[in-house]
Amino acid sequence: MSRPRATLFAVLLLAATAAAAPNDFGGAPAAGAAPPDEVLLTDGTLLTGRILEEFADRVVFETDALGRMEIARTNIVRLGRGSEWTGALTDPDYNSLMFCPTPATLADGDSYFRVYELFFLNYGASLSDALNLSVGTLFPVSSEVLMISLGGKLRLADRETQPVGLALTGSYTRLEEVKFGAVGVVAGVGDRRRSLNLAVNQTFDDDGDTELVFILGGDFKSSRRGKLFVEYLSSASLLADEDDDLEGFINLGMRLFGDSHSFSLSGFRPLTGDGGSFVAFPMLMYSNHW
Repeated sequence: MSRPRATLFAVLLLAATAAAAPNDFGGAPAAGAAPPDEVLLTDGTLLTGRILEEFADRVVFETDALGRMEIARTNIVRLGRGSEWTGALTDPDYNSLMFCPTPATLADGDSYFRVYELFFLNYGASLSDALNLSVGTLFPVSSEVLMISLGGKLRLADRETQPVGLALTGSYTRLEEVKFGAVGVVAGVGDRRRSLNLAVNQTFDDDGDTELVFILGGDFKSSRRGKLFVEYLSSASLLADEDDDLEGFINLGMRLFGDSHSFSLSGFRPLTGDGGSFVAFPMLMYSNHW
């Protein structure tokens, strides 16, 4: 087995193990601070405070801002005590890795702006908890190179409340006179801290050419403000392969994030029999959410 492929399988196995682990909040308490209890609700709201009492059908919770309240168990996704959870930050880009989407969608009313390689610009917005739309274009380097890309994701099953998350995806792009797109489905397990995802897409273009593309991606939270991720892309049409030994692409990287922004850096490499001295092509992504 080649070294890049061995690395891919090792990291994906680690991500799969993490994604299948119990959905506690996890993390180490901050030094000198009493970690709070937290409750994640089905609408994505994260409450921080103290668990006062627990009953079979409800939890009595108290926050500094909202005071004492009773929350039905049916409205709770996860419940974490301070000994299990430290209030560590949540990756705002939990709806995707770099190339591989997850079945998760942004909350109703959320929006984001992403920049890939300082060249591809992407804006997305959530029309509901289950439907996200996006539009992309290229940085205007030249008036002779124009592109518009439209995308969407419809969540069918929520990975936070179901054993497996499921979503439908679609995109359509026009680059000058060339038109191409894709329709697909993405399934995944895990949560916002760690996940394993498989996207299957049927691509098409205006020449009538089609290709079935698989993207396998996993990520896990490695620190309070960081994640590691790895992706495998099966497409052979992205690169001319005279030796016919291209077996896909691997993308291995890290993500640093705050409350509403993230920065991702990865190395993108074709899996070929002989890569020579080439290691990987750098990929950059910056994202801001509001």
